[in-house]
Order: sequence, then structure tokens, then C-alpha cells
Amino acid sequence: MNKVRLALTMLILLGSIFASKNLMAIADPSKQLENRKLNPIRNQTASNTPVLLGLYTPDYIGSQSTIDNQLRQIDQWVGKRHSIAGFFFDIEDSNPAYNIPVSLEQLKRNGYTAFINLKSTRSAAQIARGDIDSSLQKVAKAYSDWAKQGDNRIAFIAPLQEMNIPGEIYSKDPQNFKLAYQRIQKIFKEAGVSSEAIRWVFAPNGWSENNEHRFENYYPGDKSVDVVAFSAYNWGYCSNSSWKHWSSPKEVFEPYIKRMKVMAGSKPIFIAQTASTSNTQNGLPNTAKDQWLRDSYTQLAAMGVRGILYFNINKECDWAINSNSGKSPGYKDAVNNPAFGYLSPAELAKKI
Repeated sequence: MNKVRLALTMLILLGSIFASKNLMAIADPSKQLENRKLNPIRNQTASNTPVLLGLYTPDYIGSQSTIDNQLRQIDQWVGKRHSIAGFFFDIEDSNPAYNIPVSLEQLKRNGYTAFINLKSTRSAAQIARGDIDSSLQKVAKAYSDWAKQGDNRIAFIAPLQEMNIPGEIYSKDPQNFKLAYQRIQKIFKEAGVSSEAIRWVFAPNGWSENNEHRFENYYPGDKSVDVVAFSAYNWGYCSNSSWKHWSSPKEVFEPYIKRMKVMAGSKPIFIAQTASTSNTQNGLPNTAKDQWLRDSYTQLAAMGVRGILYFNINKECDWAINSNSGKSPGYKDAVNNPAFGYLSPAELAKKI
């Protein structure tokens, strides 16, 4: 009997010591910090929305074959799904009643959310004073009709992208850009587009010629914007580059992210367009582009960017990740960082 009592006493004593140590660990902030440091990836994934991946395709996004060959195949190759598909749409498109819903619905059925760069061949002043209101109304109605089908239908819309650099008729007019941006929003609202069914994006280029055209001068204000974004590329020694220089990810992204955080600290930041050439000072070694991709995506995730859209189209330079000799393993490595993850259109509608 005494032996039984002794054993019970020892068990109670050991239990008290164990409980006391655990209570001390819970109460001690340094222990909590130590535990978090032991498994930072698990804690990050549990508490934060993943960084979203996106692609632009060289062919028409409303085609199932384009989605299969230029989105799904890349998903399968890298072993991770892209959430967003980017494309460009002219305000004066000849048939928005067909082209808007077909593209958006095809993407949604396949699990992608659209990022629409709403472009124009008109000046910012013309758009601001209403010269193309009738065309805008057709685009807005087409979008509204699609969105009103419900089921968390949503898209990102970036009016008059890269407005702060030369190249577009609407470029380099800060005051009229802001008026045009707000006029476009007003017409969409009048067409019955709910704020729940759209995410308005401010999407300048990061670079500008001078201080007059810094993107801050074009910002239409927090009340008009859901997401801030910018374009930034590594032109390297591409033949179409006016300034031959291999730009590091730090040069390409960091100053603009910092400025956007100051300008619109409460807004999620996207990279609206990015890519790298393979052309270095020494020719075309794919390894340089591959490393640039790895370093860029690591840096962007670490700086708190919420989405990255890769311009997978050989246009001015060999931007595509399947340029030259096969696909770029650097892109596959880059997106397999645990910070990157997938959100379906329905999930994205609730989290961004």
C-alpha cells in the first residue's frame, strides 16, 4: 500500500513540474519567438494569403486551346497552379458583348481569374471628357452582365496601364489620367457592376523619365483603387533595349515597392508585368536569366508583394520562359518557393 502511495505521489510531482515548465514557456515571449523561428514556413502559410502567380499568354485567352497549352501546361510543368491570367483589351473593341464574357468565363471555368489591362488609342483628355463614353458603356455592360451571374465572378481591371511613360496616346498627362480613371469607374458603376465583382488596379510603370511623371503624380487616390501595381522588366542587352545594362532584381523592383508602400500603404501590391531577357553582355547564357528569375521571385515574396504576373510573350525581347533552348528551369525553381500558392476565383474574391 505504501509503495502505491509513493508511486502516486511521484506521478503527481512529475506532472506538476511538467505543467509548470509548459506554463513558463507559454508566458515567456522569448520562448514563443524561438518556437516561431523553428518553423517559419508553417507559420507564414497558416497566417497569410499566398503570393499569387500569374501569366500573360501570346494567344487569345478566350480559346480553350490557349488555356490548355499556355496556362495549364505551364501549371503542370512547374507543379504549381497560377491563379491569374493577364490580357489587354481595347475600350473600343468591336464586340465587347461577346469578347468580354467569353474570355472571362473560359478563365473562370478553368480556375483562373482575369487581370484586364483596359487600353485605349485615345488621349487621356478625350477619355476624361467623355469622347468614348458609348464604347465604355458597351464594355461596362458586357462586364456587368457577366458578373451578375454571381458565383463570385470577379476580375482585376487596370485602366490605361503604364500611363506614366512614353508609348501610348494617353501617356504623360497626370491630371487627365486621374479624371479618365474615375470616369471609367463611374460608367462601370452606372452599368450596375458591384464593388464586390471587380478589383480596380492602378498599374503604372515603375520607371519614369523624370520627377514630373513619377507614378505618385498619377495616383487617383485610395478610394478609387483596390490594388496598386507596376510594370518592371530586365531588358539586359536585348537588341531593342535603348540602355544596355543587366539589371538586378534589387534595381528592377525594390525602389518602386518602397514608394508604393509609402503612397498606398493599405493596398496590396502586385507586379502587373515583369520578365527578363536572356541577353547578357556575353551573349545568351540561359543560366543568367534562370538565376534572375529565382532571385526576383524570392525577393518579391520577401518584400510582401501579393501577386506577380509574368509576361510570357516574346515581344520586344525574348521574355518568354520557353525561349531559346526549352523552358527556363529558373522559373520552375522560382515559383516553387513555399510563399507562392493558388487561390481559386471564389477564394480570391474573398481574400483580395
